[in-house]
Amino acid sequence: MEIQALKIFNSKNLILFLILVLGVITVLTACGDLVKESEKGACDSAMDARDYETAKSVCTDRKDIASAYMGLAGFDIINFLKAAKTKPPKYTKPTALVTDDVAGAFILNILQLGVNEIDNDTKRATKIAESKTYLDNASSILQPYLTDNSSPLDKDEILLNTFAISFAMQLDQLILFDNGTTSTYSVPRHPDDNLTNLALTCSEIDISDSDAQANLRAMDGHLWSTERNGMQCARVLNAYNAADNKTGAADNLTTWVRNTAGGDNDSKLPPPFYDAVCPSFDSLTNYLTDLAANILKLALPDNNTNTEAITDADNSSNELMRTIGCF
Repeated sequence: MEIQALKIFNSKNLILFLILVLGVITVLTACGDLVKESEKGACDSAMDARDYETAKSVCTDRKDIASAYMGLAGFDIINFLKAAKTKPPKYTKPTALVTDDVAGAFILNILQLGVNEIDNDTKRATKIAESKTYLDNASSILQPYLTDNSSPLDKDEILLNTFAISFAMQLDQLILFDNGTTSTYSVPRHPDDNLTNLALTCSEIDISDSDAQANLRAMDGHLWSTERNGMQCARVLNAYNAADNKTGAADNLTTWVRNTAGGDNDSKLPPPFYDAVCPSFDSLTNYLTDLAANILKLALPDNNTNTEAITDADNSSNELMRTIGCF
């Protein structure tokens, strides 16, 4: 009898113990759910308040974290809608500066980094560099999952990543080329256009008139073709001055200029210039590669105004790379 009572007592204790264990598990599970809800609430609150610095710390979902970095870069729906209605027009004067590429200016407007928002050139350049870093951070979170079958990006994430890449690429392009200096050609020549003369220089454009002084400005997003030439010519000239065989280098450059004189830019820079100059633009090449992969996934239409900044950026950088012979 005592043994049977003891068994019953032990059985009851076991049942009570199991109930206690289940209760603890239930509480812990509920706490986990509450933590998740709390984290989500904190993330949503920070994003709604446009407190992106806090959001990137409290958010746990990759899309939310990437969105926070985009916000820190200056890209959010409010800025986007505000700027999308006011695409900057191309400058037509002075004609000496030739063609104005406004893809960068459009993106600076969206990111609130244009001259109207930051008039000081030095401060604007610093902010542009900071914005590019945030955009790179956003893409670094998303891009690895573009072709990951285990946790692939959804369409919204791909679109977000595409904006991050295209905007960072354009800012990188401005950092590399938009500095307010000019050259008639993208490669150095002798003042009398005699390429066989080994004294090569980069001849600047006359910017004495008021239009040139007003519209040629560093890091304003308006990348003139002669402004692009200025930076590229300086790089090619440095490569020429460092060449062991200057006669051979000049001969190669002469042939390249003649081959591209008709506007056919399907020829890469000749040796030794390609290897000396073009690695400076590896970042642009990488952006273009990643951007093409995302655009392919999205199948963007050409006439979509909401993604016009993406297609403009893609066309701008592709054209630039072919023009300077680095592709």
